[in-house]
Amino acid sequence: MKKNLNRRMAAALAAVMLAGSLTACGNSSDSAKTTTAQTTAAGSDTQAPAAGGEKTAEGETTLGIAPLAERTTLSIGFFAGSAHSMPWYVADKMGFFDELNIDVEYQSFTGGPAMMEASADWDVSDVGAPGVLNGMKNYDINMIGISDNEFNTALFVRPDTDLAKEPGNPENWRGKKVLLNRGTTLQYMFMQYMNSIGITDLDAYDIQIVDTAVGTCLTAFQTGEGDAMCVWNAFACQAEEDGDVRVTDIGKMGLNNISGLCATKDALENKTDLVKTAYQVYYRTWEWCQENDENMEKAVELFMESCDDEGIAVTEITARRLIEEYQCMSLDEMIASMTTQEDDRNGSGTKVTNATNQLFETLDFFITLGNYTEEDRQMILDKGLVNASIAESLK
Repeated sequence: MKKNLNRRMAAALAAVMLAGSLTACGNSSDSAKTTTAQTTAAGSDTQAPAAGGEKTAEGETTLGIAPLAERTTLSIGFFAGSAHSMPWYVADKMGFFDELNIDVEYQSFTGGPAMMEASADWDVSDVGAPGVLNGMKNYDINMIGISDNEFNTALFVRPDTDLAKEPGNPENWRGKKVLLNRGTTLQYMFMQYMNSIGITDLDAYDIQIVDTAVGTCLTAFQTGEGDAMCVWNAFACQAEEDGDVRVTDIGKMGLNNISGLCATKDALENKTDLVKTAYQVYYRTWEWCQENDENMEKAVELFMESCDDEGIAVTEITARRLIEEYQCMSLDEMIASMTTQEDDRNGSGTKVTNATNQLFETLDFFITLGNYTEEDRQMILDKGLVNASIAESLK
């Protein structure tokens, strides 16, 4: 059955599409798309490449993964328009899932919390750290890997302003309005930048954060609202095309902005082999994309195709840049991150995994905002919600 993700319905939403669909972390104010599509590679017009792609012997698969014994359906919480969902789509269209006896069903979203609310409908998903934390606290969602580290999460100001000329001067920020989506890593990045230039109390400088859904932030800034804005991924690319000045970003500041690969408790308990296979497919597909230029070009093409399926306006330049900036580990690197023990970043002396510390960098910031508590942090540890069982089984 060919993939058939429903398109956005109203032309009136077109202006919001570019800004609203290409999100990464997600927040409850982001829109969610709850349509479902089913697909198998059999209906795809794209075939696995002859060179280094097709089965070369009976029972051998492109990614070197053993097929499941019986035909099984994998339901994926798919983050529409995001590069960290791209490996699922590539694996689907290139026939990798089909080789492994897996049909794919997509639950498509543009916001993390909405994805978590619908977690009964999917087995695995990829979502930003705030979505991961929401899922852990409210739905016992398990993070089984890291899917991205989104460095292109940036602070922008307009050219020919005092903020553009001297953004590091605290006085230039006095009385300014900043458009960003509260409760996301956009707020994390902005507050860390404020701290870096000596502003620890926004009220003392009369700096106002205007809580603006990621889907409308760029559009609002384009119409003259706010003095600065924080956006990510395609929005950041578009802001630069508009001539806005990038003050800083997650990458420049050396901060952490991971997205997680998640699984439901039910899937881990009752579909272990399926989750294990999907886990390998995700990371092996990204390795396949990087094998040569031809494969990477195919990844760009299919990423644009997936955006088109969702009715998302994205140029080839933007799609290529998003994939170039996509920070996904190899399977071996991911296994190491999920299983290597190190000191908890909070200085308690407790040992946690490297992946746990990466997630906790975001969590610890939200604790300072009052969004989460130390009890929530301990709950994640006690329940083992950064779950290394799949990675351990592959060591």
